[in-house]
Amino acid sequence: MSDIRNKRALLTVEGGVGKNVMLTSILPELAKYYEELYLVSPYIDVFNSCSVVTKAFPMQGGSLYQELVLDDECDVLWKEPYSNGNFIKKKHHLFDAWAQEYNITLSKPAMDYTPILDKIEACMPNIDTVVADVKKQLGKFIIVQFCGGQSPIAPMQGVYNDNIEPIHRNYHQGQELINALKKAYPNTSILHYALQNEPSYEGAIKMQIPFVAYHELAKYATKIVCTDSSLQHITTGVGADVTVIWGETRPEHFGYNCNKNICAKNVINSQPYFKPLGVSPSIVRMPSVSDVMDVVQGKETGVF
Repeated sequence: MSDIRNKRALLTVEGGVGKNVMLTSILPELAKYYEELYLVSPYIDVFNSCSVVTKAFPMQGGSLYQELVLDDECDVLWKEPYSNGNFIKKKHHLFDAWAQEYNITLSKPAMDYTPILDKIEACMPNIDTVVADVKKQLGKFIIVQFCGGQSPIAPMQGVYNDNIEPIHRNYHQGQELINALKKAYPNTSILHYALQNEPSYEGAIKMQIPFVAYHELAKYATKIVCTDSSLQHITTGVGADVTVIWGETRPEHFGYNCNKNICAKNVINSQPYFKPLGVSPSIVRMPSVSDVMDVVQGKETGVF
């Protein structure tokens, strides 16, 4: 292309698993401007699983990428989409905010992009064995996630507390929804994507599986039902039947068109995506279990 800026770029991305996985969606757009893409991230397995990335480095491994930082043929892109004014004001999808910060043009609507985790075997050589073992143990299965906000690679912080989330997005009717799923899909196991200190549910199974493995497991899941947290990003783009339950965050800012999205109603006093404001005072009326099930079963295509 005529707009080659430098031979290579070194990108940094902070935040949680979901945000890191999201970035892989638009890396092909950046690759139009650079021959080589290097990533610095807390979650190097995400980017080592993406074929668009030349190499990924751990955030704390500065000596590993110092040479790139000093390279005159390398653009260092330390950009934060959460600081983008249009995103804060809820005018941009996160992909649009990244594109604006990187000064690139997206070639299609933001919600039409999906994550790219197409070489998981590079960071997890035993992925086929793990998937086969899960399928053998569970048979048919549905994957669920109802809360998030914690890092799977950080030390456990005691009892899970979802009241510290700046924006309300957890679903507190998890048990009722699992009961409904088990009734609608008999002889189907419920695989609960969660950390050990997060709420457990009767009839759902937590398994100690690397988070990237869920991208492959999604290909075999009967259904996936989750909130706006890392599971939706990890399992999107493989043809899975994904239903996302949205609270105060919205699919037009963090979601994908290929998923079925059902949103909270009557979000009162919703504040901007601006962490310095603290925990949102919003009163969020999450979708009912029956409304979610209508979307999961295809009776409704999704509700914005």
